[in-house]
Amino acid sequence: MARPRAHSGAEGPKEPHAVSLKVLRLSRPSLSYQHPLPTENTRISPKASLAYPSNDFDSQFILSPNVTLPPAFGSAYVGETFACSLCANNEIPEEDTTRVVTSVRILAEMQTPSQVVPLELKGSEDETQTEGLGKGQSFQRIVQFDLKEEGNHILAVSVSYTETLMSDNTHAASGRVRTFRKLYQFIAQPCLSVRTKASELAPLEVDNKALGPYGKSKLLRFALEAQLENVGDGPVVVEKTILNPKPPFKSRSLNWDFERPDSLKPQKPTMNPRDVLQVAFLVEQEVGQQEGLEALQKDMKRDGRATLGQLSIEWRSAMGDRGFLTTGNLLTRKR
Repeated sequence: MARPRAHSGAEGPKEPHAVSLKVLRLSRPSLSYQHPLPTENTRISPKASLAYPSNDFDSQFILSPNVTLPPAFGSAYVGETFACSLCANNEIPEEDTTRVVTSVRILAEMQTPSQVVPLELKGSEDETQTEGLGKGQSFQRIVQFDLKEEGNHILAVSVSYTETLMSDNTHAASGRVRTFRKLYQFIAQPCLSVRTKASELAPLEVDNKALGPYGKSKLLRFALEAQLENVGDGPVVVEKTILNPKPPFKSRSLNWDFERPDSLKPQKPTMNPRDVLQVAFLVEQEVGQQEGLEALQKDMKRDGRATLGQLSIEWRSAMGDRGFLTTGNLLTRKR
């Protein structure tokens, strides 16, 4: 009878780890909804349908004074800050006195569609718990990452620790370093969609002393329009739309923050899902500006297009989460 083949270490059953990893996304709570019963129903108390019954409630108002924690991961949007808590837990049972966990170390990185970025762990000066991690105790750190790209993102977390076997309650018999790695995948999707159009205006003629007393120079002028669409799941408040011009251009906003003679503070626009907001800027070549003038003349001579600058947009969600988006360089149409 043939002798059974010996099993290698890789083929054998894997021993469960003494440390587990829990990852929780950190996000703001949402407002809690309630659906009060009609006041005409006298047989059932109107408070019967409330999540948190109280004597002080409005039977005609759907929002309650409470907030609700997110029930799921939710959506991740480009321009926002992704934050989560990494928690390493000692899972050794209380009755087990033969093992001790020390030197717990957590490393994290974010894999974006274009690069791999190591993440800084917040909550302590370093990412290592050098002292012993007691039974039932946790080692927690927080990571944050600004989402700048659309597409698939992977949060990779590696945990290493030292597991020491005890011969008795005071003496260590042997120790080994164990490690494991977990991947958490999510998709970053756009919150605001931006479409732009640049229209050339009649040039502005100014005196040019270098050409004599009757010399004139023509300064380029453009009207830049941008259409913002809320493609997210919730409302946002647009706080700023700024055009960062590329020299020799300067820009002037023609939007709600335009200077008003009555000096009233304008109200920032609110965009519900699928709402569209139109913004515009006047872009003019600055008088006497030499920076970037040579590059502009070369671009206009080569392909008849000029680079106006980049559009920056800042917004807040309904619960105050910040969002920020910067476009690439905006070009004019070919002449």
